[in-house]
Amino acid sequence: MTVDDYLWQIALVFIGVFGVYATIRYKGIQITHLKHAINLALGDVKERAPEGKITSFEAFCISMGARIGVGNIAGTATAIMAGGPGAIFWMWVFAVIGAASSFVETTIAQIYKERKSDGECYGGPAYYASKGFGSRKVGIVVAFIIFLMFAVGFAGIECCNAADALCGAFEFEHNRLAFAVIITLMFAPIALGGALRVAKVSAKVVPPMAFAWIIFAVIVILINIGNVPNAFLMIFRDAFDVPAMIGGGIGTAIIWGLKRGVFSNEAGIGTVTSVSAVADVEHPVKQGYIQSFGVLVDTFLICTMSALVILTFGPYESIHALGLDGVGLIQGVTASAVGDIARPLIAVFIFMFAFTCLVSDYLTSETNVRFIKDHRLTIWGLRIFLIVMVFCACMMGTEEMFEILDFLMAVTGIVNIILLVRLRRIAEEAQRDYDRQISEGVGTPVFHRSALSDSEGVTEWE
Repeated sequence: MTVDDYLWQIALVFIGVFGVYATIRYKGIQITHLKHAINLALGDVKERAPEGKITSFEAFCISMGARIGVGNIAGTATAIMAGGPGAIFWMWVFAVIGAASSFVETTIAQIYKERKSDGECYGGPAYYASKGFGSRKVGIVVAFIIFLMFAVGFAGIECCNAADALCGAFEFEHNRLAFAVIITLMFAPIALGGALRVAKVSAKVVPPMAFAWIIFAVIVILINIGNVPNAFLMIFRDAFDVPAMIGGGIGTAIIWGLKRGVFSNEAGIGTVTSVSAVADVEHPVKQGYIQSFGVLVDTFLICTMSALVILTFGPYESIHALGLDGVGLIQGVTASAVGDIARPLIAVFIFMFAFTCLVSDYLTSETNVRFIKDHRLTIWGLRIFLIVMVFCACMMGTEEMFEILDFLMAVTGIVNIILLVRLRRIAEEAQRDYDRQISEGVGTPVFHRSALSDSEGVTEWE
């Protein structure tokens, strides 16, 4: 058993137990308040943010750009091949409890966000570690871990998969180098433009991108409509009885459901909070609801569509016999349904998904670098590093990058849950304040740090 395996067993306990705790403590808020969360997430679609500000809808789009990405397609395919169809069931389970964890971590991130020299607010695990624990050294360690998670782990795997998809669809000499250059040149202006440009790009790209993938997936599923009942049968049956060709028993399905579920929706590991903390909202709990809803959308809609595209191909034995994984598997099964046009179409989807994830990766990386040292030269160094990293990652293989990513996700998840356990009371007090205002008939609850029993370290809610 590798170090990565041990870490993920620990992460499974930490993330799972806290998700169950949050679900019970907040009385299933991710389900009972789902309608309210939807209204908050989509209620200000046409709202125009003040100059230099980011609306909650724009922050929702950025975070969905981070969630709806390679993990929804290649990650789902990997979960099925490594953990069996039953891994999808466990992805659903972790999404439900993870939505509660996301509510807590997002609310805390909003409370402890901090305005930097560029006039914008930043937040996330490093910020609530520093302010909540009263130790900047702890915050710096967490910021560095999150930086590696995004600038190397997430960015690397997204670029690898995008390059793989494009190379699989368009074959010509030196194609990988050509696509590496194209992806880098498209990313560079976004990185050089800063956080506000990131928000504006994501708000325009994410909704149509997600809708287009759903439409394509529905077409493929309808072509194989006769296999849909068996697809769901495989998911529920193999959740507790992993196919013999995989081995490892139920633990394999659970671990891969968690690994790729977290890769897809990022619930519980704190990474999306760096994005959601930039939103200019009246109350921290509002953004907590919105991000909780985002976890459910990501897994139950996007990931499930991807899973059905694969599993309606036929029996699991025939899927496994293809000998494909990740992007290649998606391209293979869709080509059998709609023809060779599927390969370039999947390549375009992967490219767009990876690109919007890169946009979010940049914002999160900058958020954590600004925490370590908020200096103009440092930020420009980050931008150049990420541009170079994007190019290098496009030239690498996905297997090595997945190993790096899995290790970093496990470490990040363990560290983040420790922080949330310590700070959970802050989120509970904010929730009570929000509910009190709603019960009093306040249409738009407004937060003030005086609602907290201990407001030390809270600087943006005066």
